[in-house]
Amino acid sequence: MQGLAETRGLGTGRSAATQRRLVFEHTFEGLFRFALRERLSAQAWEALRQAGVDLSKPLLPAYSYEMWRRSLELAVADVYPRLPTPEAWRHLGRDVVRGMVHTLMGRAMVGVARLLGPLRSLRRLNNTLRSADNYVESRVTELSPTSCEVWFNEVMDQPSYYQGVLEASLALAGARGIQTRVLRREGAGAVLHVEWQEPLA
Repeated sequence: MQGLAETRGLGTGRSAATQRRLVFEHTFEGLFRFALRERLSAQAWEALRQAGVDLSKPLLPAYSYEMWRRSLELAVADVYPRLPTPEAWRHLGRDVVRGMVHTLMGRAMVGVARLLGPLRSLRRLNNTLRSADNYVESRVTELSPTSCEVWFNEVMDQPSYYQGVLEASLALAGARGIQTRVLRREGAGAVLHVEWQEPLA
């Protein structure tokens, strides 16, 4: 478990190459202006501003990976301070997806996901992720019509965050009874297992 004050100093010491990784405006917009707008404390809003994300002003077209990670650390500590760390990040992963659906790009993606259904939506996961940032990649290995293994090249040391992303994304595509688990870590990435039940006819 962690509190907001405990995140000070996290997310530092990355290489200059990491700074070239970018997270796009609508990803920030979905999480902070929609999903968490009424849930973040005044302290967290100020901490975000000091970190370089001033949500009282128009958002920049993109932000660095480091700033995104720092923003997530602040948010998870503020919104989910009483949950175990993996579960808190899992909730935040769901929040990101649920917030994105309120953005212009997100609304279009939801329509496509509902049309395609869970499995075909997962087949497009890499494209979906690359609309949020320019560095996260995925590979989907189909095990059955309702289960897959999903590899991510980067999980920010929090693979449960991507459990939440998968769970919320599949729910938008109509899946029921979604279950995810982390199979293994692979360097900066991880492999997750996901299974679900088909949408009701």
